[in-house]
Amino acid sequence: MKILDLFCGAGGFSFGFTPHSNDTNLAIDIGSSALETYVLNYPEAKIWQVDIHDLHSIQIEEVLGGFPDIIIASPPCEEFSKANPESQRPAAERIYGEGTARLLLDTIRIVGDLSPRVFVIENVAAILHAGGKEIILREFERVGIDNVVFNMVRAHQHGNPSKRLRVFISNLRMDLPRKKALTVMESIGNLPALGLDSLFNPDETSPNHLTYPLSDDRLKAVRKTRWGQGARHFRVSKTKTLPNWVRLFPDRLSTSINGLSRYIHPYENRILTVREHARLMSYPDSFTFVGAIDSQYNQVGESVPPLISQLIAQEARAYLG
Repeated sequence: MKILDLFCGAGGFSFGFTPHSNDTNLAIDIGSSALETYVLNYPEAKIWQVDIHDLHSIQIEEVLGGFPDIIIASPPCEEFSKANPESQRPAAERIYGEGTARLLLDTIRIVGDLSPRVFVIENVAAILHAGGKEIILREFERVGIDNVVFNMVRAHQHGNPSKRLRVFISNLRMDLPRKKALTVMESIGNLPALGLDSLFNPDETSPNHLTYPLSDDRLKAVRKTRWGQGARHFRVSKTKTLPNWVRLFPDRLSTSINGLSRYIHPYENRILTVREHARLMSYPDSFTFVGAIDSQYNQVGESVPPLISQLIAQEARAYLG
């Protein structure tokens, strides 16, 4: 089975599919750090660093050695993020503009050219608003695809420890099994201690479980921050700000883990580690991230939770028989 992963990032979306690809999957992304993480965790996969906007489908077919059975993709969605001040503009201005949202069109183009038996495109749910859904349907129709299903998936309803609403655009109607998710401390509470406490068990380590350095001013703000509050804020309009560096509740699900956001430990006065972010996104501890520390956080937050990937892969395998 040949699998093509567009905008593969660190490999969260590939997680459920690669065990069944017989090492014939091709992962494409423009980011070097994310691809380093991908190849570290999927050493048998073919990796290609290229701007998908400049890529022809014939080139993909040649590198993959044939047409893919499955295409999965996570094109960038910054223009549709609620944290983006431009997010209120009509969808047409964003999708047909000069920003990264236009890469959705390239994804649809490649899907139409390569005609996989299954395709699944992940994006933020807001891409369907302000005319976005109609644009997507029209663009698929242009490439000869009229069977398009918009699967709304709330990751925490299926066992992911953090909240995450995404749309999975596919030719499959998905019915993912429900499962209760772990709370924050149930997810991260058994990781090795950090700081001075680590001296008592020096042999206990976990990949990417390192303290995020803080200046004195930021540490002071962290100490004052209560559960559910943010130590920092960023402005998204003249009248609206959103919290960042939120201290998570210990006995609740985590809020959505996003690439540019950081989170405060429920009990300790520190930012969560990359490994704790990964735990809250259902990554196993065996999955290792590389690159600069901020890139590692982004790789986790910008990915599809591996648990959701596994459930979607099960749907795809059932369809393909």
